[in-house]
Amino acid sequence: MAIWNLLWLYILILYVNNGRMEASHKVYPQFQSLSAVNIRQLHHTAFHFQPPKNWINGPMYYNGIYHIFYQYNPKGAVWGNIVWGHSISKDLINWKELEPAICPSKHFDIDGAWSGSTTILPSNKPIILYTGVDSNGIQTQNYAVPANLSDPYLRKWIKPGNNPLIDPENGVNATAFRDPSTAWWLNGRWRVLVGSERNSRGIAYLYRSRDFIHWTKAKHPFHSAPNTGMWECPDFYPVSLSSKEGLDPSYMGKHVKHVLKVSLDDARYDYYTLGTYLTNDDKYVPDNASVDGWAGLRYDYGNFYASKTFFDPAKRRRILWGWVNESDFTQDDVKKGWAGIQAIPRIVWLDTNQRQLKQWPVEELNTLRGEIVKMSHQKLKKGHHIEIQGITAAQ
Repeated sequence: MAIWNLLWLYILILYVNNGRMEASHKVYPQFQSLSAVNIRQLHHTAFHFQPPKNWINGPMYYNGIYHIFYQYNPKGAVWGNIVWGHSISKDLINWKELEPAICPSKHFDIDGAWSGSTTILPSNKPIILYTGVDSNGIQTQNYAVPANLSDPYLRKWIKPGNNPLIDPENGVNATAFRDPSTAWWLNGRWRVLVGSERNSRGIAYLYRSRDFIHWTKAKHPFHSAPNTGMWECPDFYPVSLSSKEGLDPSYMGKHVKHVLKVSLDDARYDYYTLGTYLTNDDKYVPDNASVDGWAGLRYDYGNFYASKTFFDPAKRRRILWGWVNESDFTQDDVKKGWAGIQAIPRIVWLDTNQRQLKQWPVEELNTLRGEIVKMSHQKLKKGHHIEIQGITAAQ
């Protein structure tokens, strides 16, 4: 969700219009495969991650390398031709772009390989769950696995023949059923959330599996809220009551709260609640102080959407990514050759008041800072300017 995104991260939104499936972002057929001749670097970022060109899901840390997957248009600077872009880094600062990890190629994803998440299985094997859209606009949940685990960069991913894994059955809205979360393990079964909507009620459906292949829908939604519209990019994870350290998604205990974050398609921003995970019932109950919907807590009150966290076991922290659609007019995006960035990665933890999350940029960003520049005893005159030596104006 390039227009690109993180796990995501940017989730793509659809509605049915005269039988045609479209994105909530306006579709520009004349531009979506039009590449820029010259990529403008003037405002291309250095602190923030973005692909070298065009529109820019689920991040992970695996065997010493950070991976970020994102919704990406390899052919143009507007929405369309969506694949899973893939970049890697050892320090969250310097990124290497690889070939797309997932491209539409099967009947179940021929109209789009949309957002999803990664999960590391106990065998230390990563697996991607993602939403595929078929030619009728039906959304299903599918999986991909590395073609070669000995490749440290995990360059190639394959789609096994038993896809799709999860179909929109039993009353689920087939055109509003997307963005599977990172899975967690509890009482002998994997659990995963999928976002949906029915009659303006936002819904997070829960699915269970013993083997990560055969999934069964729970009898009741994991959580839902009226008048919130489509829930995209659900993210569910534990936070410690006593420490800033991050926790594995499967960690359970008395000394944790849980966070449920969703991205509101109607409002185009994220909100989260803090609450209790009732493990016996497989339901989530927000605290009394946590409000669902438009008045809920937010990671960021700026342009920030389709966020995704992941647990970094190397430094025992939970890292947050989010999509910043700082795009110009469509024609300007095409001219400069790119649109959208990822917000800087941040660590998140529970505030001591246990009523909200706190966050801070990851420490690696400090390496991008230059020397301190000081100026004093400078008189500013009307209409004059003073050049500050030792810094550059652009990122």
